Amino acid sequence: MSLNFLPGRPNDTLQSVCQTLWQNRIIFAYCSGNNLIILSNEFSRLQTVYIDRDCTAVDINGTNGFIAVAFGDQVHIYKPIHQIMKNPKWVLCCKIHHDESKVNSLKWGSGNDIILGSNYLSFWNIHDEYGEYKPILLWNKRQPKPVYLCSISQDSQFVSSMGKFDTSVKLWKRNTISGDQVIFHLSLLPHPEYITTMRWKKLFVNSDSEHPNSNSMTQTLYTLSTDGKLRIWSCHDMEVASIVQHWGTVTMSPDQRFCTVVDSSILNSCFPEGSIYPNGSDEAPDLVIFATPSGECETHALENLSQIPPKPMTQKKLFTKILNRSSFYNDPEFLYFPDLQIYDKDKMNLSFIVHDLKGFVKHSTLDISQLIDKDIQPTAVVEQIFTGHNKSIQKLFRSSDGEAILTISRFSENCVWCPERLSKGVTLWMKNIITTESPVKQAVVHEKGKLVITLLENSKIQAWWCPNKCKELETESAYMMCEYILKSPENLGDPVLMLNTPEPIHSHKRHFIALMYSDGTVKAFEVSEEGGIVEVKSNSLDIKNSDIHRISTIDPVHSGFFSNRPLISLISKKGVVKTYKAIVDSKSKSISWILDHNISSGIENASNIRGSSTGKLCIVDSAGKQLTFWDLNRGVLEYEEKVDEEIKDIDWTSTQFGQSIVSIGFTGYALLYTQLRYDYTNNTPSYLPIEKIDITEHTAHDIGDSVWMKDGTFVVASGNQFYIKDKTLDMGDPFVHHSIGSRKILSNDILHLNSVLNGPLPVYHPQFIIQSLYCNKLQLVKEILLRLFLEIRNINFKSDDIRNLPSDLKVNWNKFLLRHTGAMEENKFADPYPEFNSNVASLLNESLTKTTLPYLTRHQQMTLMTVVEAVEEMSKNESFLDYNGLLFLLGVKLFHSHKATQSSLVMRDVSWALHSDNKEILISTLGSHVNSWKKVREYKLTYWAKEDDLIKTFESVAKFEFSSGDTRDPTKCAIFYLALKKKQILMSLWRMSPGHPEQQKMLKFLGNNFDEPRWKTAALKNAYALLSKHRYMDAACFFLLADSLKDCINVLFKQLDDNDLAIGVCRVYEGDNGPILGEFLTRQFLPEAIKEDDRWMTSFIYWKLRKQGVAIRALVTAPIDLEENFDVVKKEDCVNRSFLVEDPALLVMYYHLRKRNIQYLLGALELESKIEFELILRVCEIYRRMGCNYLALSLVKNWKFIDTTKKPEKIVRSPEKSKAYSGIDTMITEPVTTSRVRPTLFDIFDAKSKGTETTITQETETEPKNIFEGYLPSSSNSQNNLLDEFASPTLSASKSSSTINDSKPRSLLDEFSQDEVPNKPKSLLDDFTIPKPKNLLDDFTAPKPKVNNLLDDFMTDSQSFPIQTNATENSNKFSGNQDTTNSDNEQNQPESSKIRSNDNNPSVITKQPPKPRNLLDDFM
Repeated sequence: MSLNFLPGRPNDTLQSVCQTLWQNRIIFAYCSGNNLIILSNEFSRLQTVYIDRDCTAVDINGTNGFIAVAFGDQVHIYKPIHQIMKNPKWVLCCKIHHDESKVNSLKWGSGNDIILGSNYLSFWNIHDEYGEYKPILLWNKRQPKPVYLCSISQDSQFVSSMGKFDTSVKLWKRNTISGDQVIFHLSLLPHPEYITTMRWKKLFVNSDSEHPNSNSMTQTLYTLSTDGKLRIWSCHDMEVASIVQHWGTVTMSPDQRFCTVVDSSILNSCFPEGSIYPNGSDEAPDLVIFATPSGECETHALENLSQIPPKPMTQKKLFTKILNRSSFYNDPEFLYFPDLQIYDKDKMNLSFIVHDLKGFVKHSTLDISQLIDKDIQPTAVVEQIFTGHNKSIQKLFRSSDGEAILTISRFSENCVWCPERLSKGVTLWMKNIITTESPVKQAVVHEKGKLVITLLENSKIQAWWCPNKCKELETESAYMMCEYILKSPENLGDPVLMLNTPEPIHSHKRHFIALMYSDGTVKAFEVSEEGGIVEVKSNSLDIKNSDIHRISTIDPVHSGFFSNRPLISLISKKGVVKTYKAIVDSKSKSISWILDHNISSGIENASNIRGSSTGKLCIVDSAGKQLTFWDLNRGVLEYEEKVDEEIKDIDWTSTQFGQSIVSIGFTGYALLYTQLRYDYTNNTPSYLPIEKIDITEHTAHDIGDSVWMKDGTFVVASGNQFYIKDKTLDMGDPFVHHSIGSRKILSNDILHLNSVLNGPLPVYHPQFIIQSLYCNKLQLVKEILLRLFLEIRNINFKSDDIRNLPSDLKVNWNKFLLRHTGAMEENKFADPYPEFNSNVASLLNESLTKTTLPYLTRHQQMTLMTVVEAVEEMSKNESFLDYNGLLFLLGVKLFHSHKATQSSLVMRDVSWALHSDNKEILISTLGSHVNSWKKVREYKLTYWAKEDDLIKTFESVAKFEFSSGDTRDPTKCAIFYLALKKKQILMSLWRMSPGHPEQQKMLKFLGNNFDEPRWKTAALKNAYALLSKHRYMDAACFFLLADSLKDCINVLFKQLDDNDLAIGVCRVYEGDNGPILGEFLTRQFLPEAIKEDDRWMTSFIYWKLRKQGVAIRALVTAPIDLEENFDVVKKEDCVNRSFLVEDPALLVMYYHLRKRNIQYLLGALELESKIEFELILRVCEIYRRMGCNYLALSLVKNWKFIDTTKKPEKIVRSPEKSKAYSGIDTMITEPVTTSRVRPTLFDIFDAKSKGTETTITQETETEPKNIFEGYLPSSSNSQNNLLDEFASPTLSASKSSSTINDSKPRSLLDEFSQDEVPNKPKSLLDDFTIPKPKNLLDDFTAPKPKVNNLLDDFMTDSQSFPIQTNATENSNKFSGNQDTTNSDNEQNQPESSKIRSNDNNPSVITKQPPKPRNLLDDFM
């Protein structure tokens, strides 16, 4: 990170700036207002010392690092905490006060001697008494006029002083009598003109280990007067008397105005002994440099100074050179040059300081070898520019293009700044100063800072033109172009916001601005040089008075001009966020405000709000300690974090690709956050703090404001100082180290890192592979993994750099755009690895354990290894599992690898299993994993397993829970047996638990008949008593004993927080069609799903409620917009608290289901095409945020919209079903249409009249057709019917039958009508036809429990017992056929239709058991 400083504007006194060399490091200090600014460590460390009054002079002792600063009548001495420090810091050690007069000048001598100039000239010594420092006055003398400038020789033997506009220099020669008494002898050095400055020659450099004996050398004084002559004075001792002589003069030319001196001691330190200097001598001369205002420098060499015995001075003009303008000033008036110091001895660089008394300091490095070489033009490299405000900065206003900012203070001092690149980082240069008659409240900056429109506290709108006063050749000050007196009604109050309203096409001649009031009223103005400031028409915001709790402008972060963007964001007290755009019509001179976004955040009384033009928004809660990042385009919460300190400021920027970066400002530091790719497989956050800008080590001031400028430049204002950070990252920052992780980045700047964290993923990235699998691209994934293995193998074989691994693995990009990769043209790979198989998967994972892939973190590479194993397992099961089942296996595999952060499968994985046709296979695949309730809950079996499988699972779990642990406790399995209505088994288990303290009580109580009201009431009382004792599981069991299922599941849901157990108990106890489950889901689950916008859960709920049309719409529609859910939950309570609200897999599931059966299709038809279109765009944006750009392109290329323009004129209703076929009522709800490996009994219903097998989900690669074409008869003169496609195949085959009329519409249920039809297809349940008519409400009535013997499940008699088995099912099982009953069938089938046993049924097979079973066989 390169952090530069603008510590404040330097004060306009000669001695307000100084530098010296201490311990071979440059220490620089200057006075800015009432602050002392100290910079060290190559100007990278800043310390600000706050003083009561404005400072006038500062000087640094090069011997011990002490700093003296004068303000008013006092002088403070600061010492470094340690003499050797990595990061020096100065603290106050003593104070000097002589009299009430102002101290104008001070200078350090040798040791701790210091000279002060006020109305007195006083000489002091800072005495060290065991670490305590005390000033001792050695000498003082009242002066006839205040001392303007004083100086002291390096050996403290000579002091020079002068008053303002003096023509003589007072030279004081020191004579020490004894002890602490000092006497100075005065000499006068007359000059013909006013003296402007003076300095003593440095005889040695402070860093020299051995100082020459100054007593053996002549002290030299330089004085400069307004006559343009530099006079050299020699001071030396001759026997007894001290002699001061005018030793020579160097005269400036008329156009030369500035002078500086390079002492010979500096040349001696930089050049080795024996070097020949430009004057042709091997002795280093003193160099005098005269400069013109344009930067033309003339160098003179002075010889024979400071020698004993003294020799006549020789003068030689060497050469004239042009100093580059960047290190100088444009047409300066008053410049002061502090003593040059050695910056880098090895590079022979000098530290060159130029102080413009108008308020600027430039620090440059100057190569001394170039300076003395006549053939080379010297190049001064600007390292730092120090300037700023005199008073504290109140606010920063940024231009829309990020090219300029306006700073305002509490007074009339306002400055326009522009960024300027230095050799190390970026700083700001002052473009101009705006002096207003009243402080500025609001402002808008245009035209890269040239036009500034201000709103003053006196209700005036002023437009200011600001040329480049402080740069280039323009010297014109800012001037006011026009003014408008704002007259607002008293009821409106003052404007709360002033902002720019851009036109569609930017105009440099006119600009539109708007003023916002607290009630939504808007006043708009046109500003131009010709017409001035003119009010234009504007509508008000369509809001209520109470709707504006916080309002702010939206940061324009686009890389170029962009007018179609939101301009303001506001939030109500209840947390409703709205953003508005402005439509500017320059012809009609009007501005229209339209609502752009409207979302509910749920954050009440927000303390801060700030948005970005890319559609991002940050909201801070009422306490100011919780931040939330929102995506306004999708209305979802992307990130939230709770912090320890109060948040003060928010600022947004972005890369050229629209990837957001946001700064969160606190009291003394700012955290920079960058957005991340969406990654819901690992559940990682979508934002990450990447850098910390901490100013607490530089200043004690709080951060006043901060703002982003172009190219990632971040500006912080604190007090009267600026801290400017360029885009370079500080690799030592722990946040930077954590964000980069194990990645290898090409450039250490924040914009590049943001692109690395957000750009497109390599195709071998686990997230890309997982999303490709969701999109039915299994074959493509296999090829990617095979190519990855071959590429790694090839790189390792050639010992090449793994960073050369191609990110696309040389896969043909067209393959990514295919809808399904099953028909993908397969590449032939050479042996021994022609295809992806178990061997390749094993070798690939072995390679991944040894090789770190580029662009992947360690965790991502581990996830990739898990995905490789999952793809291998999917390949093995591909032949007998449908694709939903394969995706469920993928979810299980990922869950196993993330158990540390994931407690169970997510609802996305549940939905894959729910809509799979192979649930039994999925359960058998899980196998021994499901042996306890913990495992059942992990796999969420109660959500998706069939009822019969769930009953078996409950039985096995009950046995396991009873047997688990050291002691057998019936209470652990009671809930399962009571849900199964097997109370007698539970009693038997209690008999087997003699050590349990409640055994006898439970046996006695369970022995009662709970069908009687008396015992039901007793069970209820016991349940409530247990609730009061917080024995919630026991209470739930007693509620079941009392046949109060509703109370039982409420306890499981609310007190035990076990949703899986509540749903499982409900399904097992009353069956899938019971009313309590539907009520429970509607009352407890649905409102929460609506609030969280959980579309997976909402779809599951409606699926269980047998509302398939609503279930499919729930996948792609906000739950609040379904049915009448706005009555269930208030709109403002719906908060999208996850960026996965619109999971791309939802769209995949939607596309699959709408082709699954007619009910789903009809539900999809109710969805507007516009909603579907917008959803696809949002999903494409999600894919882009995930780095899966190929998949986004594939989606928009292959998506087929339902053509609703061609609708049938009339849909003929099917005739009423025959009672003989009522047994398949629930079987036709969702006909299975997925591909099967082997034929099943249901295939007879899918056969077509011509012997071909066609289903509604059949995919073709032809052009999109009318959605109803597949369901219309082919005859041109027949009337089309939506459901004709489902007509009986025998009917369509009987073309010659006279009883069939081709023009008559056919119905879906013609097959099941009472009419006698030749070759009528056989029904599945013909052998099980119920003899008596079926009641219409049978499907919706809870079945009556069958009265069973207590020991039916465990005991047998000597006779054979029947085992009820459907003959057709048996034949399927023995032939290996899979169960094709879909998920809807099993959930909709009433208990009454499940035939338990039939002694007269020929399909019932009897068996002779091998031997009788004992009741406790399963527990022994």
